[in-house]
Amino acid sequence: MPINPCRRASPDSAKSLQKRGRTTVSGSNPDYDQSYYRSRERWPDFRLEMESLLTLCRLTTEARVLELGCGGGELLRHLDDRAKLAVGVDLSPQGLRLARQQSRTAVLGANAEALPFCQGAFDAVVAQHLVEHLQEPVDAMREWRRVLRAGGVLAIVTPNAAYPDPALFHDPTHLHLFTLESLRASLEEAGFRVVYLSTLFPYLGRNRIGRSASIRLAPLARHLPVLAGNGRSLVAAAARPGSPFGITRLRSVSPQIQVEN
Repeated sequence: MPINPCRRASPDSAKSLQKRGRTTVSGSNPDYDQSYYRSRERWPDFRLEMESLLTLCRLTTEARVLELGCGGGELLRHLDDRAKLAVGVDLSPQGLRLARQQSRTAVLGANAEALPFCQGAFDAVVAQHLVEHLQEPVDAMREWRRVLRAGGVLAIVTPNAAYPDPALFHDPTHLHLFTLESLRASLEEAGFRVVYLSTLFPYLGRNRIGRSASIRLAPLARHLPVLAGNGRSLVAAAARPGSPFGITRLRSVSPQIQVEN
């Protein structure tokens, strides 16, 4: 039986909903195979993005966190290790199956643009390479804001439309690519306060050596203004207005990274 959209679920009920099969899968997305998910989880750039998201969340042992597009479940597993409750949602049947194998927590087949959770249910929402696949990203961000508590944080990674090697992003399922400026504008339009915005993996050339070097130098490059704005991946954290939360203790290290106290 599908969830009645007028009766939102709490995060604590997510496991029972999963067991009863009371979730729906709507919309469309590519169903990547197992080899894709497992190989992606070994990529060093994937793991650097994951570490950035985990840092930006600033999870406590009492936190409730939602991952959107949880895919093979590797990031969700790390979120679950740090939080009181972690919940993952995805549309891919293969991704859901693998995430359930990987994680001890609830994994639901649900649409990230119409979440089956009540308002203010989570302390943090995380999305790694999801927002670029959505038809109406600002509307989706408003939905993510809805399920965050006041002061809760949204942490996302998405491709940088201003990256000088756009061939890397040729994917028919990429519907919206953002720049630093357009991502900030979209988050603010959705009602968020942007507290962190930068890039990862600076452009060092189109050849294999340059791409490899950009991954190895990513931790250093984010501290160099000349490189911090042209990286392949955008990384952002934005708060639902309300009481302060941990991310405001980060320092601004370049003009591309803005942190509000």
